[in-house]
Amino acid sequence: MKKSIFIKSISFSAVLFLSCIIFSTVAVAREYSSIELEDQAQAQWHINYASYLIDIGKYFEALEHYDTAIDYSPVANTRVNAMFGKAMVLSTFLDAPDKAADLYKMVGRKYRNHAETALYRLGFLYYQMNKFDKSRSIFNQYLRYFPTGKFRYQAEAVISSMTGETPPKPDDIKPAPIGKEPLLRVCLSRRAVSMTVTTASKADKICTDALGCGRKYKVGISGNKLVLDGKVVTATRIKFTSKVPLKVTYGSETKRVRGVVNVSIRKGKLLILNLIEVEDYLRSVVPAESYASWPAETLKAQAVAARTYAYYQKLHRTHLFYDVYADTYDQMYAGVDREDKRTDKAVKETLGQVLLYKKKPILSQYTANSGGHTADAKAIFGAGKDYLVAHKDPASLKGKMASWTRKYKISAIESKLKKIGISVPGIKSIKPLEKGPSGRITKVRIRYRGGHRDLRTRTTLGSSRVLKLPDILLQIDRKDGYYTFKGRGWGHGVGYSQWGAAELGKKKKYDYILKFYYPGSDIKQLW
Repeated sequence: MKKSIFIKSISFSAVLFLSCIIFSTVAVAREYSSIELEDQAQAQWHINYASYLIDIGKYFEALEHYDTAIDYSPVANTRVNAMFGKAMVLSTFLDAPDKAADLYKMVGRKYRNHAETALYRLGFLYYQMNKFDKSRSIFNQYLRYFPTGKFRYQAEAVISSMTGETPPKPDDIKPAPIGKEPLLRVCLSRRAVSMTVTTASKADKICTDALGCGRKYKVGISGNKLVLDGKVVTATRIKFTSKVPLKVTYGSETKRVRGVVNVSIRKGKLLILNLIEVEDYLRSVVPAESYASWPAETLKAQAVAARTYAYYQKLHRTHLFYDVYADTYDQMYAGVDREDKRTDKAVKETLGQVLLYKKKPILSQYTANSGGHTADAKAIFGAGKDYLVAHKDPASLKGKMASWTRKYKISAIESKLKKIGISVPGIKSIKPLEKGPSGRITKVRIRYRGGHRDLRTRTTLGSSRVLKLPDILLQIDRKDGYYTFKGRGWGHGVGYSQWGAAELGKKKKYDYILKFYYPGSDIKQLW
């Protein structure tokens, strides 16, 4: 009998315990030390935070937190849960299904209790990739090893759907048809309980589909129904349109926006979307992400990078209710009031231009300042892209935020780590354990009175939860009861350095800047 591609020399006569539940009581079959309990709590936090990062489009950062959970957790179920989460991000949001397949195979080899789920997910992944021969083979293995398994009916259904069918060629992300400008769903808010819509002039009307036209509207919630100007309406969503920008107020926020404002109820709160064409969206984003006083070539580079980022997210969030958030979760979008003639010109002169790598839009990561050396995405986040690699960036050293110093008492470091559940009383040393190609310290070893702890620098020691270090391109010095962290760079260091681009734009064209920060990419006009 043919053996599974990742399950070898294992008897499956017994029913395997299958669970993706994090840290269940079944998983704790022995006594754990206090350190292991701390590590498990840390792992759980990082898995939860990774889910949040996925929601706001920080896919690489989510991988980093999943890897942190895998490093920390003493519980197999939790490590597997993190691996499954990582595989989902790789296949769904980072166009790396082959890497996801490798993770499923690894789970099948190392974690017998999760072999069934891993095998099923692998088969379904190949099905989604249109690799029908591989998918059929995996599902047949599944049915052979798990004839009464919990996914047997799904496996049989997928096999049946592939019978006699010629698989289409694997279909990567398709760019928009040339000449068709995309419409973005910009999420203004999803937590408000009321909002008002007006225009700058009383002479301008606002229309609300079949609900008529007026000059001002207020929207609220009554149970699971929308309330318009104090009256419950049967409509599940309301679209507001006008010939002029709409002024939208929700909570403490007010924005004047072009396009359509669409409001509905989601999870008991108002979901407020701005439906706007991508070029109008960029008119607000570019001056929010760069100073309008920067060189014209820098502004054009920022326009292409921002357009590429928004387009990438639109293509990868088709199953969600939004394409981008209207803040720094994705890109800062402040509406009409942030627009500037200089950045308008940059947007217009790069109309429809998008960065592609192997004919697909890139995930155009930014950092505020690379500190003189960009970072490798794989070293920082645990998964890389050929266009997000480490290389020298001397221009960034001339920009602001290029260097910094942070100084902490040893007792303060101990206290800050204790607050997030990591006990390291009596710190004796903090030294680099691992470095990436750029010289960034990706892991540190803290020796303390009770032993040592190995921590990921960015997600633990350097995060906003603990020391708030701007970057991990640094050196660590100890003197007189203090640790001094002297660093370069601001952000994760991966991809486009905004202050570096500001310097390069004084002498170089925007296409040079973009290819410098995203090597191997090409600029193509898609609309």
